[in-house]
Amino acid sequence: MESSPPSEEDMPFCQQCGSQASDTADFCFNCGADVASTAIALPGISPGWKARFAVLQKAGGVDMPQSIALTMGERAMVRFNLLAFLFGPAYYAVKGMWRKALTLCALSLVLMLLFRMLLAGVGLGGSGFVHTAYLIAPALFATRANVDYFTKMVLRDDGWL
Repeated sequence: MESSPPSEEDMPFCQQCGSQASDTADFCFNCGADVASTAIALPGISPGWKARFAVLQKAGGVDMPQSIALTMGERAMVRFNLLAFLFGPAYYAVKGMWRKALTLCALSLVLMLLFRMLLAGVGLGGSGFVHTAYLIAPALFATRANVDYFTKMVLRDDGWL
């Protein structure tokens, strides 16, 4: 099944001159600006998301190899999403990332079961500490949400993981 090319309204635009930017080129064909740092001007994206995307690009992309260059505030901005922590799969579904929501739900379930088995194995299965397992899913969604949305919107990858 062949996928259709992205429509013009889904394409990034150069923040320097406003012309349509290429998904593959490193510079704007119109003004020569560095597209890697300016192609965040995706139509329909809020200024807050544009700021997060810019910080993610500053960190070197989804793997964040240059995260040491980020301030503590910038690290917090890209590494934690409060709405994803509170609403998890529903938040992902609203953002159009239902595949990743299903994957993270399955991964959370496995991690919670392993954690509870580990606690039972060391004799803490009946303690109040076992309830911390319920924080695994919200923490997983909160720490993945910004990178996953960046991957979907900027890198055009809406896969399962």
